[in-house]
Amino acid sequence: MNKTLLKKTLVLLTLATVAPMSLQALETPIKNNIYASELSKEEHIEKWNSYNKQSPLGQSYFSKVNDTTQTPYQAVGSLFIKNKPMLATGFVVSQNKIITNYHVAREAKNNPENVKFRPGLTKNSEGKVELPFGEFEAETIDEAPFGAGIDIAIIKLKPNKDGKNIGEVVEPLKFGNAEAVGPHQVLRVVGYPNNTTQFSMYSQKIEVHSTKQGLKYFGYTEEGNSGSPILDDENNLVGIHAGRGGFDDGTEILVGNRFEKSLLKELKQKINN
Repeated sequence: MNKTLLKKTLVLLTLATVAPMSLQALETPIKNNIYASELSKEEHIEKWNSYNKQSPLGQSYFSKVNDTTQTPYQAVGSLFIKNKPMLATGFVVSQNKIITNYHVAREAKNNPENVKFRPGLTKNSEGKVELPFGEFEAETIDEAPFGAGIDIAIIKLKPNKDGKNIGEVVEPLKFGNAEAVGPHQVLRVVGYPNNTTQFSMYSQKIEVHSTKQGLKYFGYTEEGNSGSPILDDENNLVGIHAGRGGFDDGTEILVGNRFEKSLLKELKQKINN
């Protein structure tokens, strides 16, 4: 059975105007047994190109969220790491906790003072950055609650300057039935891609390829989407986007974690403690 090498690159930006800085995320071997009976190599490439070789990409695939104060978008925010000119994505899942990727959280070097979360951050038509729900600082970082092999981190936030927890300011995302997610299903990644435009939230269509050995899907994402929630058509949370993977035959696929029952049970225990 062939092995593949998962490759993910993360670029994060501050709210200041800075040059992008690239990070190479963890490289994790995964088994290449997910699509031999589904798609030929040519069909796989054609599907991938339908998302990644169009310019511009259609609104149905990749569209800016114009009103980030609405549900579910208000629970999604930019994640800033102090002294790292970077921006990633995170999302609210409880009264005081957010989820992002392990490869993002580890950049804070276990120092909560290095992390700030800005839910609903957006840029208006005049190009001005707006923070409709303010800014929250981290209190604790559980950067690898399931081990470094699962690209999920949990960050507990302090109350804001008015003494309110983030779950009192925005409505946390609700977990959906990730077990029902299957091949060919259309889902959405919501986050902050940095290459197209900075400081703007986008909704990005993805199409599930496989749920074996992690969630794999076709779609278009950029650096900055790391840590983005994956939502079903009822805006329920079914997974988290991690990055881009590559197979030995040269084909590419997007990868994330599906919140299947076993993982979700443990995840809920951790976010509710």
